[in-house]
Amino acid sequence: MILSTLVRSLEIDPASHPRGQPHISSASGLTIVGDWFYIVADDEHHLVALRSADVEAGALRMLPLLDAPLPTDPAERKRHKRDLEALFHVPGDKGRAPMLIAWGSGSRAQRDFAYVVGLAASGSVEGAVRAVSLARLHEVLRRHVGELNIEAGLVQGDDLCLFSRANRSAPVNGCFRLDLGLVIDFLLTDEGAAEVPPVRFAELDLGRIGEVPIGITDATPLKDGGWLLSAVAENTSNAYDDGRCAGAVLVACDPSGKVAWTGQLDGGFKVEGIAFDEQGRLWLTTDADDPGVPSGLRRLRWPPPGYHPQAR
Repeated sequence: MILSTLVRSLEIDPASHPRGQPHISSASGLTIVGDWFYIVADDEHHLVALRSADVEAGALRMLPLLDAPLPTDPAERKRHKRDLEALFHVPGDKGRAPMLIAWGSGSRAQRDFAYVVGLAASGSVEGAVRAVSLARLHEVLRRHVGELNIEAGLVQGDDLCLFSRANRSAPVNGCFRLDLGLVIDFLLTDEGAAEVPPVRFAELDLGRIGEVPIGITDATPLKDGGWLLSAVAENTSNAYDDGRCAGAVLVACDPSGKVAWTGQLDGGFKVEGIAFDEQGRLWLTTDADDPGVPSGLRRLRWPPPGYHPQAR
């Protein structure tokens, strides 16, 4: 079992929360860029920002991605939310400024959206947020999987990799590879004129814990060019309903996407976000699927004991 340390609960000044809630309860994605930790919450329409220097006790900032308020009733909220599950950093180059992209799961029509957030060189948010319909792109992705549920994304060289999560009815995860430049063009071009990028697809079977398939919840690059995935065995038969978490794992894949190592996390936490900081430590966010329970920010040393990746 891999042990992690709770650094803090994601508590927030209720006056800065749209519903007066004293915490973030649905931390579904994590990215660290320069001086900033960024968290996306699948039950909010906000980006949550925290300075790296103040990560243990600093104040959380909620940055709205769209103005539409969400209902307070939990069932209605679930029906109307964008379900922003994936959050990833796109580095800048000579022709493109760096950006964050918050990506909706696509498990319902109102979740076919992404939000592009410009970044300064320091990693701070800079400029307006751009909302993008993913309906045409998600329709192409759905041809490869029984039920689309995008939970993670990462940049690998010239590719963007998106990951769709398994459940009991669709027990194998999906990995979509798209040309990064073409995806950026799609996101930044007016919808009617944007070309849908070609998609390369592969299945990724992470096994089971008991009878429950292990489904991907986040992804982050490894220094050797591969990926590290977080994944959980959540007892649900679809991409909409929550279920009991039977356990969580970390999975290292080589640059081709082959599983090279798997380690189970201790504590029974539903890990939804992972990212490495500049010191090489791994940070994790958790989501209890309960609005009354704060999400946690956890940390572990990398690599953990017993980490011996070998492609199989």
